[in-house]
Amino acid sequence: MIRITYIILFTTCFFNQSCTEDNGQETTADIHPDTTLIDIHGLLEVNGNKIVNKNNEPVSLAGNSFFWSNDGWGGEKYYNSEVVSWLKEDWNTTIVRASMGVEDPGGYLDNKAANKDRVKIIIDAAIQEGIYVIVDWHSHHAEDYVDEAIIFFEEIASLYGDNDNVIYEIYNEPLDISWSETIKPYAISVISAIRAIDPDNLIVVGTPEWSQRIDLAASDPIIGFPNIAYTLHFYTVYHHQWLRDRASAALNDGIAIFVSEWGSVGYSIVDTEANDWMTWCFTNKIIHCNWAVNDKEEEWSILVPGASTNGNWNENDLTEAGKLAKNIILNWPSVNQ
Repeated sequence: MIRITYIILFTTCFFNQSCTEDNGQETTADIHPDTTLIDIHGLLEVNGNKIVNKNNEPVSLAGNSFFWSNDGWGGEKYYNSEVVSWLKEDWNTTIVRASMGVEDPGGYLDNKAANKDRVKIIIDAAIQEGIYVIVDWHSHHAEDYVDEAIIFFEEIASLYGDNDNVIYEIYNEPLDISWSETIKPYAISVISAIRAIDPDNLIVVGTPEWSQRIDLAASDPIIGFPNIAYTLHFYTVYHHQWLRDRASAALNDGIAIFVSEWGSVGYSIVDTEANDWMTWCFTNKIIHCNWAVNDKEEEWSILVPGASTNGNWNENDLTEAGKLAKNIILNWPSVNQ
């Protein structure tokens, strides 16, 4: 049932050349084969409650989030250019997310060089492929590591700030802490450091309670800096209409939302919430990344244990969640080059 619903929802417009009015994005069969997504859209910018391209058109992209980069966690083996290339070519991925673990064992604080190198591999590969890339400070306690975050993002901004591909995600998932008294001051410190080097690339800020209290950011947004969006995460087993209502209210309050992480159990269980969430993202022109590129034995992984570490996956290499994610990303209406 889910497979049929997605095919109707997404491929009808994706394979139709008359979709400009419906999705606000250009679709054409005449795009030069050497033209990249970045050539078409350029720098992504916040305009009101939408993220728009260089032509001021709302943009909705669909892609993949890599698993934690931490040493020994299993997902780090997929941090290579071959996987990025495979996702772009075989899945039509238009955005990837490098999730650099911070304070947990094997993360940035334990091994800065290895974790930074993994992130840089994904950034370089995304630039080479002409797609967008999120540089994610994948922490649940970032407010405890302000200085480390500033140093890291200053380095990334210095190296990559001239590339329209790059998006900074400065806090993955804060826990149940104050937005106004804790997260917002942290964010302002890190944003100030980035903006001293890179004045315009998109910055995404996590929100309380595992990036689900988007309403708290909407009631007290960050001001004084351009191009700021706010994070919403959802997992379809747990997060239903109540969270979509909260997110819609935040949009109505005027902030831009970025779904840097979402997960579904896939086709093995009739997951109508996945349909409802994708319809919501499509209707509101929301960028989203599926969690996660990994073969760990958990419901959110897109790969079965032992799947190739350099792409070239067939259907048997994908979990039920992976099959669903591929179908969504592959058929997501956007400019296809």
